[in-house]
Amino acid sequence: MTELQLFVAHAVKLALAALLVGLFRRGRAGLCWSFVAYALAILVGNCLVSFWPSRFYNASFWVLKQAAYDILKMAIAVELSWRVFARFPGAMSRARLVLLAVLAASTFGLAAFIPSSSYLTLWEWQPGVATAAVWLLTATALLVVWYQIPLHPWQRAIMLGLAPYLLVFMIVLDLLARRGWRIQAEVGIIDSLAYLALVVFWAQAAWRPLEIAPDRAAGSTP
Repeated sequence: MTELQLFVAHAVKLALAALLVGLFRRGRAGLCWSFVAYALAILVGNCLVSFWPSRFYNASFWVLKQAAYDILKMAIAVELSWRVFARFPGAMSRARLVLLAVLAASTFGLAAFIPSSSYLTLWEWQPGVATAAVWLLTATALLVVWYQIPLHPWQRAIMLGLAPYLLVFMIVLDLLARRGWRIQAEVGIIDSLAYLALVVFWAQAAWRPLEIAPDRAAGSTP
């Protein structure tokens, strides 16, 4: 790893630690437990690669940890969708149909257009999984707007941050696919800086006090 990569990796660690502490300190971890698991997995993967690069800074480990991250990203998208609509049965029934359609289309696309997964080809699934997660998050956001469903600011921050980052991640994967692992250092720093900005955004959202509407504040005054 270069010095710049190592510096960014340590910065991401600090931001992730601040994010996790903020989630529990502000009582927001329970709003999306799969996100907590995702943040912890990212922190562990970051530590392994930056503290023991000779063993873990390679394409093989990258493929394995990204597979774990992909599962957790999809879990975040599904859990957010369920939590957002769980309190609204009418919207939930229609949202379930839309989200199931998105999942079915994503699964069909992965199965039909990507070679069978193996240790050597697993990374080819990454763009498809990232795209599926973006679709789920986008569908959830559109349904929230359509049904005017109240959304907790932290849940909104997860969706607002994760979807744009996944687009950057897909660009990085495309560059790796075209140029090979030899440019990993160059595209890796782009991805790392984008992810650092994302985690800082999430950390700020996790620590931000919940704003009280003026009318509610006035109503609570004796």
